[in-house]
Amino acid sequence: MLTARQLYFEAVKVGDELPPLVKPPVDRLQIARYVAAAQDWNPLYIDEPHAKNAGFPSALGPGMIAMGFLAELAAEWVRGARLRKFQARFVKIVWPGDVLTARGRVVDRRFEENGRYAIDLELWAENQRGELVVKGLATFQLYYSADDEARQRQGQPPLVVTRQEEEVRLAKLSRAMPARPAAPAPGRTLAPPRPIAPPPGPQPGPGPVPHAAKPPPPPAKPAKAAAKPPARARPAPKKKVKAKGRPHPAKRAARKEKASRARARRPAKKPSASQKRRR
Repeated sequence: MLTARQLYFEAVKVGDELPPLVKPPVDRLQIARYVAAAQDWNPLYIDEPHAKNAGFPSALGPGMIAMGFLAELAAEWVRGARLRKFQARFVKIVWPGDVLTARGRVVDRRFEENGRYAIDLELWAENQRGELVVKGLATFQLYYSADDEARQRQGQPPLVVTRQEEEVRLAKLSRAMPARPAAPAPGRTLAPPRPIAPPPGPQPGPGPVPHAAKPPPPPAKPAKAAAKPPARARPAPKKKVKAKGRPHPAKRAARKEKASRARARRPAKKPSASQKRRR
């Protein structure tokens, strides 16, 4: 729905962006209506078998549909302006089912002779994949202000304003506007609030000062775990000593026999002097 407003030259700046216009998906019915209205009976738009035989996956959408979306966007934004030039260049094919979004921005703003004021709009359309489909440029002539429009509608000559006069007017407006309070510096502290004066009349005396509460005792340290007593050393195992008992009778007999043999082998001792005397 078109809004009841008028765009004037004094309110336009280079770099202003137009609000995007998102259109519903391009369907076969819209393509058929365009073909009938434009009398463009190209079989690639309406004949599916013919388009596939030509090497396309399906029938095409006319590029003029995307160009019409650019015209709709520009006409809605510059409502009431005069169109001077509108041109477009087709970049990609529009397929049935594509969702096109028209966008634009102001790229030039000119003061012309005899009180004429013109702007140039750069326009383009993208599909749902962000691909550029069509790109265009439009030139419009606007009234400078509401006063200029009223003068021309009454048959008077247009209002002539030069670029220098506009700069002087904007400078006066900026000086006339009240300055905004500066925000405090990030590291600067604000002054403390002033104390509020007590109301007139007798004031109640100060009450008893409560005793200062004793600070809570510090938390008790957790008791250390009792040290474990050292493990007692185990005594070394005692060696088992075989008890001496009486030998076996066979062993005793063998020992006696061995001892008698040893005595027999010994030489006879010579008798001592004492023994000789006794004899």
